[in-house]
Amino acid sequence: MNLASDPTIQRKITRMAERVRWKQPALTNRGIDQTRLVLDPDGDQPGQDDAFHFLVLGDSGTGRHRFHSPPRRIAERLLPHKPDAAFLLHTGDVVYLVGAADQYRDNFLRPYREWLRDGEQWSSLSHEGMVFNQPFLPVPGNHDYYDLSFPVALMAGLTLPLRRHLQRFHDVDAGWRGSGQGEVYAQAFMDVLHQLPPSRLEQHLETHYDAVWDGHRCLHYRPGRLTRLPNRYYRFRHAGVDVFAIDSNTLISPVAPSKDRRSLQQELQACEQQQNHVYQSLASGGVDEESRDALLDELETLQESILDLRRRIGQGATVDKAQLQWLQDGLIASHRDPTVRGRILTMHHPPYVTEATKWTQADTMAIRLRLRQMLDGVAASLGDTMAAAAPVDLVLSGHAHCLEVLRTHDTGHADSGIHWVICGGSGYGLRSQRREGARLMEMNDDGSEKHVASSDLYIGKDWPPAEGRHAYSGLRVDIAAGRPLTIRLTPLVSCRADRGWSDQDLETITLSGPSHRRQ
Repeated sequence: MNLASDPTIQRKITRMAERVRWKQPALTNRGIDQTRLVLDPDGDQPGQDDAFHFLVLGDSGTGRHRFHSPPRRIAERLLPHKPDAAFLLHTGDVVYLVGAADQYRDNFLRPYREWLRDGEQWSSLSHEGMVFNQPFLPVPGNHDYYDLSFPVALMAGLTLPLRRHLQRFHDVDAGWRGSGQGEVYAQAFMDVLHQLPPSRLEQHLETHYDAVWDGHRCLHYRPGRLTRLPNRYYRFRHAGVDVFAIDSNTLISPVAPSKDRRSLQQELQACEQQQNHVYQSLASGGVDEESRDALLDELETLQESILDLRRRIGQGATVDKAQLQWLQDGLIASHRDPTVRGRILTMHHPPYVTEATKWTQADTMAIRLRLRQMLDGVAASLGDTMAAAAPVDLVLSGHAHCLEVLRTHDTGHADSGIHWVICGGSGYGLRSQRREGARLMEMNDDGSEKHVASSDLYIGKDWPPAEGRHAYSGLRVDIAAGRPLTIRLTPLVSCRADRGWSDQDLETITLSGPSHRRQ
């Protein structure tokens, strides 16, 4: 019995559109672009070529640890870098395991209280009333859309004495309710206009959608006042760098089956049987903390595998073509704007990854191929005007529970020579790198193999410098002044052992230019 259920892609698209009153007359008649926001700086507006830095977290939203808190520890690692940070990007899975409202206080408000207005009173705050004191900008992860599966939800609604027998579900970061198909995430981070009656909607739009960008009105993000996102995917600009934040959850429908249906069903059955064994072990009692954590990590991995297999067996799911077209059009316009010096893309699912549980998933190949096709479209539209530049300078993601820095080689497509950084080791159970190593291969049409990407850094479970300890991580990203764009990465790592925490200081990584661009 799987703990979580995942809404269909079409359901996610439809429900999120309803929540923001997507393209309703009240917004279109005012010329409002619901995919843009303007950050209101604390001080002078930066110049278009100024230096700045920002912070990155991902896959952090757990409160399951009884005696320590990895999310809190990584939040503390970021605090010295917070005062001057332009913004923080969260790569998704804000709250595990099913994005439940009753998990937000311990799994989000508590560890990140310094980012919140009145954060010292985090225990009395609600996810619906959060206001950030600096830009805190997430994308939804798969867990932020999950709900409890029907059998578990049914049991969770029983009387308290019976629920006590199901306490193991609460102990795995599930709570007693799910996300409401992303409703809780929307209430926490998005401007949920559908909750406003018509009498208040007009005043809200006039007050908060007063920023102007390329002739379009858009949402004004004001720290300390209103810190909402206009949509599940959006873009903003800071110091001449365009940041595109996308919802990859609606882009992962399988491209093609990799095995016959019978083989996939057998694999699914084996995963479900193993999942039952894990449930039994958790319920048996007498499990020490380390063994319990290992079982919970295995449970989450099995849950992901089961949902991935069900998608592959089902096939024929919706593809969010509108979002892909929006991203392609936005990148083309960004390249044609002389005031823009760089482009960053952030999302949840990684197109390239060597983490052991993610690199073979259908989700990974689906997002890789769909982004590749979209970037090919960008390159074709720009032609010689793009020269040797990459369509994007940096792609940030999460989902894989590690910190990984990769680069693509000549893939034969416009995703060649791009830097891909995974920041998904900020709190939940860490994962090892695959045994096959750092080189990612693809099959050519003639059956031969092609080396398409390499992993230059992998920090996660079994990271050698940690000497057997758990190495959790966040990231600082520095953008140097001037042009062409220079990006530097500073991993912020803290290792957990029985006796406490110890920080690891790593050298800053300077990302080289696009040396493998197709000509």
